[in-house]
Amino acid sequence: MRSFVLLIYYSIGLFAVSYILLDIESMVMAELNNQVEIEIPENVLLDTLERMKYWNKFSGLFTFLLLTLKCFLMSLVLYAGLFFANKHQRARLGKLFDVAVYAESAIVLGGMVKVIYGSASDLTYSEFSLLAPLSVLSLFKVEAVQPLWYYPLQLLNVFELIYCFLLIFFFSRQLEMDKSESTKIVMGTYFFTTSFWLILILFLTLNFS
Repeated sequence: MRSFVLLIYYSIGLFAVSYILLDIESMVMAELNNQVEIEIPENVLLDTLERMKYWNKFSGLFTFLLLTLKCFLMSLVLYAGLFFANKHQRARLGKLFDVAVYAESAIVLGGMVKVIYGSASDLTYSEFSLLAPLSVLSLFKVEAVQPLWYYPLQLLNVFELIYCFLLIFFFSRQLEMDKSESTKIVMGTYFFTTSFWLILILFLTLNFS
């Protein structure tokens, strides 16, 4: 129950920070102004903005559902790691879900930093979507990087590193396992699933770009 309360706090926090600081309408308008070759009728543009405003009201709920799904999948991944290490006998999925929720605080913090930093900059919508503070991508000019490598370079960031450390810490704490064994299980499963996810994203990017 406490984990779901934390997920609600995460969702409300992200929604509140985004709602207060971000002006999505201005970002979209700036994006369209840069696309001089595309002419969009004013009524279509206004209708699109109204729909964005409407669905933005439910962004907190969508965030909660996405975070819940992500944490549930991570708990399954951790259980799989325990299973292959033959350490799953006394592990409960509920505890692993708690581990994923506690560690997710690092990713939520990264999202808030992105919103705060983005709100202080004059960015278009696409520029904001590529914004990744404290990531490898932030060390380069976006124009100098091929689109294929946007997501991998965004994923290599300080908050993801903190996330890994928190996973190991709470994993060892919840399952009363020593740090070295926890590190092997967590990092092994994390790197495998992350590598699979990256390959999938790169494949989709290549096929739809």
